Amino acid sequence: LDAGQEALDLAECSVLSLFTAVTSELSLLIDAKKKQVTSSLPDDCGVVWADPLKLHDAVRNLVENAVNYAPEGTTIDLAATVDQDVARLTVADRGPGIPATDLVRVFERFYRVDTARDRGPGGTGLGLAIVKHLIGLHGGSVTAAQRAGGGTIFTIELPQETGSDGGSGGMTNQNPT
Repeated sequence: LDAGQEALDLAECSVLSLFTAVTSELSLLIDAKKKQVTSSLPDDCGVVWADPLKLHDAVRNLVENAVNYAPEGTTIDLAATVDQDVARLTVADRGPGIPATDLVRVFERFYRVDTARDRGPGGTGLGLAIVKHLIGLHGGSVTAAQRAGGGTIFTIELPQETGSDGGSGGMTNQNPT
């Protein structure tokens, strides 16, 4: 990751297909943890311009964290909006939330929220750092915030400006089609 030599393979990605694939891939874990995953997509939210595999990995990591850390019987909500300038994808849970003092640090490598508050499985503290890296490759950002009513909401923002050459926001398409 530090070498910065990863190339993006940009393409149109169906948000519905992305959410469906991630949910399907994690279905055994979702069922075992007695959770539900819902998706909220407006009619005009068809596709985003991104590297499909890297975006899938980022969203999968956020959903898996939500499933692991939210209480049994709760719902994880996936949502997206896309306009000409930016795509916003959110993963929100009704878990214990992340303390405000930790919100700014959760994307640091090896950082873990106080384990005394942690009811979920242990981890390396690399997952959210990888999400940040993958989204950063796109020129985008990812943030975490406390959710009204409890829980955490992660928001991915991806630039959606396309140039006359078919590129996106100064990024090169490594696999033009």
